Amino acid sequence: MSLVLSDCGFTSEVIPVRHFFGTRQVPEGLDAPIQFGEITTGPPSFPFIASLKQIHSTQVMVFDSPVNAGVMTEGEGDALVTNQPQLLLVVRTADCVPVLLVDHKTGVIGAIHAGWRGAVGGIVPKTIQTCVEQFDSDVAHMHVAIGPSIGPCCYEVDAEVIEPLQSRYPAWLGVLQETTVGKGMLDLKKLIWHQILASGLPEQQVERIEHCAHCRDDLFFSYRRDGKVNGTMLSGIMLPAETVKSKE
Repeated sequence: MSLVLSDCGFTSEVIPVRHFFGTRQVPEGLDAPIQFGEITTGPPSFPFIASLKQIHSTQVMVFDSPVNAGVMTEGEGDALVTNQPQLLLVVRTADCVPVLLVDHKTGVIGAIHAGWRGAVGGIVPKTIQTCVEQFDSDVAHMHVAIGPSIGPCCYEVDAEVIEPLQSRYPAWLGVLQETTVGKGMLDLKKLIWHQILASGLPEQQVERIEHCAHCRDDLFFSYRRDGKVNGTMLSGIMLPAETVKSKE
């Protein structure tokens, strides 16, 4: 798949999925219509937009039938999956990890917001499993992209993070570099990468953008760097109007 920070597509002759990882800039006309916990109408290039009120959870929202604009019955969570065309799934980040996925064979896409709570709780593998259970997806046909976030160079965590990480992941030393007693530098993207591979995806179908949001103030917002929310990056993915599923 093609991985750039601007609007592009997961490479496929079968389903040319549109996706983007946001910087301080977003595709023209996209920012204004987005309302958290609602499906909104957008510009012609993005007819419908779904965005949750993110709560650092492992809750996954599934759209398996045609949608209309309006408030969602359950508008909270941190991952969205769908097989519906022309529905842009959007997540917002300002240090946390945006993750996008597609199964080209079944025509299923997903967008995930993964902070440390969601990542340690397993929101990414849970979203992959939801695609399998709800849409009969096959991990062998999935491609996943891990977007820009705060990097291990700048993400020092303490016992609040380290203790649940240690209790859930025996190989936690592979993603945490201890600095002092009770503190360490966490590589969130690497943790998520390990979880994706453990879910059964082939390594060559998992990509990472290694930019650190904290370091690159020219490109990204960072809550930890700025000490407040100056803005968030939008990342999204959408199936085209005509989605033809693979028969292979």
